[in-house]
Amino acid sequence: MIEPQQYGQQALQEYLLLDYVQRLETRKYGHRAVHIHLSRLKPFHRRDYHIRVATNTFESYVKLYVGRIFVLTNNDLIFVWKDKSIADVEPAVDTLRYLFRDDPLSQDDSEETGFCTWYNLNTEFQEFLLLCQHLDERAKKLQKSLNMRSAIQREKDNNVLNPITAENLGELEETIHTADLSEHIRQQPVCVFAHGSSKELHPVFDEFFVSITDLRNALMPNIDLASNRWLFQHMTETLDKRMLNYLCKRTFKTHASSFSINLNLGTLTSKDFDKFDETVRRNWQGNVIIELNQVDLFSNLETYLRVRDDFHERGYRILIDNLTVEALSFVDRKRLKADFIKVAWREEMTDNVIRKKYSEMDSLVKNSGRERVILCRCDSPTAIKFGQSLGITLFQGRYIDNMIARQRRAKRDAKKPVRPTPTRPTDDKPTR
Repeated sequence: MIEPQQYGQQALQEYLLLDYVQRLETRKYGHRAVHIHLSRLKPFHRRDYHIRVATNTFESYVKLYVGRIFVLTNNDLIFVWKDKSIADVEPAVDTLRYLFRDDPLSQDDSEETGFCTWYNLNTEFQEFLLLCQHLDERAKKLQKSLNMRSAIQREKDNNVLNPITAENLGELEETIHTADLSEHIRQQPVCVFAHGSSKELHPVFDEFFVSITDLRNALMPNIDLASNRWLFQHMTETLDKRMLNYLCKRTFKTHASSFSINLNLGTLTSKDFDKFDETVRRNWQGNVIIELNQVDLFSNLETYLRVRDDFHERGYRILIDNLTVEALSFVDRKRLKADFIKVAWREEMTDNVIRKKYSEMDSLVKNSGRERVILCRCDSPTAIKFGQSLGITLFQGRYIDNMIARQRRAKRDAKKPVRPTPTRPTDDKPTR
């Protein structure tokens, strides 16, 4: 299986694959392999999210069939296993075909251009070995090119951030345990803004979150905290605990009747969350919404399905966060029994572009439930206009924040008593 410290260092995967196959030569009997050509998919289906979901499809097979899975530089997958037939692994491949059913490649079974290639290492070991050697050489060339480009870029940019490591992660976690997080906790409303003559905004819930940018600037300004997905997730789990403790110990104010918090799935089964559940939920009359990152959810789908119904019964609502337009085609809100989904606004989502690249978005939003979709990161009126054109009524972002602030200032000004205008003296004597 993929080791956390190796994920993201893609060129290393080709090296590990070649090393693994070379060591198999004397004990190749009983081994088989499948090469899944995800690099042949349309660019629309080759984003990080899709590759992660595809990789997770094989996780159970890795454990069950004494297998190894490798994610190559071009996002292809190679799965090698022992003592089971090709027919035993075909269901996993069929699952991927279904996930990518909208792509023409999913229906292509040809050897040269098809979705996958199967190898019986009993009889095709040399052919498979040559493939692995070719992949390794290609990855080395690509890595060399990337390193040269990175070096040039670093010379151009003196402010380049260093990647996070296990060492500086340890330092960061120690600091987080003792730091005053209240300085970095932000509050942002999600509001109803219906299409029509009324410009009135109505907060539905407030999201409480830690500003990663502010945290980095304050604690480790030269480190890119998100450069390693696994280490970043480990750090956010530490932040989860601090956030829950913060909410337990402090009285927080919200203009809405509900609030949300971003959490990792693993946090939901922790003692820190049990404490939060006992204290905050007992004293809070509104809804508490748990925001789950879509990558975390699909990486731990079994955990989600196990805890979801229990959390609903306890009164929590669930929101799937950090969705892109592309990810909407993979996320069935109703089937996952999530209460809300968040889709991030991007400037390229203009009326002209949407017809070409996102023609299915209207139907995707409709299927998800227009009243259940939140368009976030709305920084301009264009974002609001776009969302309203799709029937979306829930919005979040800096533009909404500014509108709320203006709306509240206007209400305060309207309540202020009008002071009488002072009368001017009518005689010609100078006033003192």
